[in-house]
Amino acid sequence: MSAAMTQRAGVLAELPTVLRDLGADVAEVFEQTGIDPNTLCAETRVPFTAMLSVLERAARQTGCLHLGLLIGHRFDFALHGPIGQLMLMAPTLGQALTDFMTWQPGYSSGAIVYLNRFDDVCTFGYGAYAASHPGSQVLYDAVVAVALKMVSILTHGTVKPIEVQFSHRAPDDVTVYGRLLKAPMRFDQHRNCIVLDATSLQVPIPGSDPAMRCRLEEEIARSVFPKTPDLSARTRHALRHVLFTGAPSLPAVAAKMNLHPRTLERRLVQEGQSFRALRDDVRFAVARELLELTEIPIGEIAAILAFASPGVFSEAFRRLSGTSPSRWRAKH
Repeated sequence: MSAAMTQRAGVLAELPTVLRDLGADVAEVFEQTGIDPNTLCAETRVPFTAMLSVLERAARQTGCLHLGLLIGHRFDFALHGPIGQLMLMAPTLGQALTDFMTWQPGYSSGAIVYLNRFDDVCTFGYGAYAASHPGSQVLYDAVVAVALKMVSILTHGTVKPIEVQFSHRAPDDVTVYGRLLKAPMRFDQHRNCIVLDATSLQVPIPGSDPAMRCRLEEEIARSVFPKTPDLSARTRHALRHVLFTGAPSLPAVAAKMNLHPRTLERRLVQEGQSFRALRDDVRFAVARELLELTEIPIGEIAAILAFASPGVFSEAFRRLSGTSPSRWRAKH
């Protein structure tokens, strides 16, 4: 399924420039990936797996472990097209981040953006549901850096994150991350996000324009969503969202999609899919990623993915992969 997933390049279109700055051979990095660095721009749609392959090759060739941060630091809202302009016209930071979360499915069919509130804090982050890949770490570093830049630009630097979290191991040189991010960091987490004080969502955005927002929303509906994604794709998207906050049950996912559970099941069958198969696929992708990129204990991964017990998780993982979670981690 992941082969069909695509991503609007956005800030990743800055990769050739970053590579040249690092003295790397741009043509060699992109060779045989199906992505042309000479025509790559923010609006280019690229296969999700090809994008990850390019990022992994770029990191390997440059030896730059913080490559994703360098890419993310080149973000400006022009790279986000009409959705970026809509965010700049929002009345508050919370509305701007909600705008991105709402419309982002039109930019990516392999990952989600989420904004979740927990008591007095909120998390603004990104999570993939495409198959795990060595290039994922570079991508996650880039999107975390983008999130920080978004908040800084929108609030003119007045809102600072409480911390940033990464779902990968700590790099050998943490000081480089600290110098570039200028925020407390936690690695080996189950999500890639920035953590904000919940009150910061009410911070006003200078230059808010309700009339322009209406025009931009009409433009986005026409250009970003020329057609509604199929139900299977929407279900994967909803499953990844629900996994960040609770158990991905049929009722919970159906509620996220504003559908009755039986309606969701019936319509998935009409597409030749089943809810259980899609849930297995998304859980398996996240499980592999956490096993490969982090040192999170297997029992904790089972809880993160809302399995009844580590034993149930191991049984499900073996059914899908033919091996145990511990052996998978050892091999990858």
